[in-house]
Amino acid sequence: MMVSPMRRRYLFTLLGAAVLGSGGFLGLSCVLSRGNVPSYEVRLAPSANRKFVVFGDSRRTLTAEFWRKQYDAERALVIRALAGEDPAFILNTGDLVSHGADPEDWRVFHSDNRPIFDKKIPYYAGLGNHEYYGDNDRALANYFALFPHLEGRKWYEIRFAPVLLIVLDSNFDELERWEVEAQGKWFVKQLEAAERDASIRHVLLTCHHAPYTNSLIHGDSLPVQEYFVSRKTPKVRAFITGHVHSYERFVRDGVQFVVSGGGGAPLTAVDVEAPEHKDEYKGPAYRSFHYLRFTVNGDRLACDVVMLQDDKSWKRVDGFECP
Repeated sequence: MMVSPMRRRYLFTLLGAAVLGSGGFLGLSCVLSRGNVPSYEVRLAPSANRKFVVFGDSRRTLTAEFWRKQYDAERALVIRALAGEDPAFILNTGDLVSHGADPEDWRVFHSDNRPIFDKKIPYYAGLGNHEYYGDNDRALANYFALFPHLEGRKWYEIRFAPVLLIVLDSNFDELERWEVEAQGKWFVKQLEAAERDASIRHVLLTCHHAPYTNSLIHGDSLPVQEYFVSRKTPKVRAFITGHVHSYERFVRDGVQFVVSGGGGAPLTAVDVEAPEHKDEYKGPAYRSFHYLRFTVNGDRLACDVVMLQDDKSWKRVDGFECP
């Protein structure tokens, strides 16, 4: 595969920043703090509000990422914007925190999201790679302590007729073989049931790692393509992921593949000089913080991409409709 000059420059910049004077690579580590993780449990209930929000990658910049900016102010603006939408529910596709095994990160997350939590807006989350950061048992214990309504499930569904959202765990390196097989069987069963269910018209798939991206630091997730994309059924309208701290939208076989990693993590660039995939969004290499607002109108489903502007206002910059 040809590597564009822009991608080479970006990779060399990261490499130069990560290599220590001794010639070794900078290792990532964290010191775990002690204490309990607060919980937030508000379950989805029937609502007249036919709007929900999906976004991802709200984690803070790691101390080890010393060459990257901190975006605490921008993250706060995202949180306030989500609370202001007053949606029926919110789904974060992963990387909520930087160190999943550190309870302090989860306490800070809980405090930061008070504008949402004080309004009792149901909040769902998927597992990103940073949720597994550190000891996996501790990390998952913290995750499920904050979100008890997930009931210990790494993959689950959200029903919001006529929409079904299927939340999957794409951290295949962290899953046991039996978990990969169990998730796959469950996934196929959910898709088959949705095809038979007349009340479900739109199926949205979500996980953390993007099957397709023009990112300058992350490649396409081949396991996501193999285990998830290859199994999609006719009612699957969109596949929403994160991991890449940017916004991208690709269309394949009539399905919208959306990369939405603009929740507050340090922004990263996508290749606009020689992209591997055709991006339906014609933006610059760096795309700003954003979220996806879905609106149900009868049997139809529309998505608006709302992005933070330089003057700190919010603007719809892209979108699509599911028939």
